[in-house]
Amino acid sequence: MKKLLLALATCSLLFSCAGGQFLNSSDSVEADYVSPAIYKSYTCDELETAAAKIIDQIPGLEKLIDERKKNNDAFISTGAIIMLPLLAGLKSNKEEAELLAQYKGNIRAIKTAAMTNGCEGAGYMPQ
Repeated sequence: MKKLLLALATCSLLFSCAGGQFLNSSDSVEADYVSPAIYKSYTCDELETAAAKIIDQIPGLEKLIDERKKNNDAFISTGAIIMLPLLAGLKSNKEEAELLAQYKGNIRAIKTAAMTNGCEGAGYMPQ
């Protein structure tokens, strides 16, 4: 009986640790590198429009990532304590996190291109 309990506790710990491998919060997502050369030929207005389109999509994506992380955290806590099969309900937010990283990288590249092109207000663009 002790061996069974020890095995269950060990599995729970391993699943809890492994769950963090694909559970990101939006704050922990780092920007991917995107070359500013992509935006080099854009005018200041085009850069502003491109940035606005991306910036409009970020809050919804961040909300989705954070909600999925919150739900998964609840599954991990409950699964580790009560039942290991509950951990099968985990849903990865890896794809959304990768998309957010691309968005952040594009915003950074647009800002760099805007500053290179001498666009007014480029320094106020978010990173």
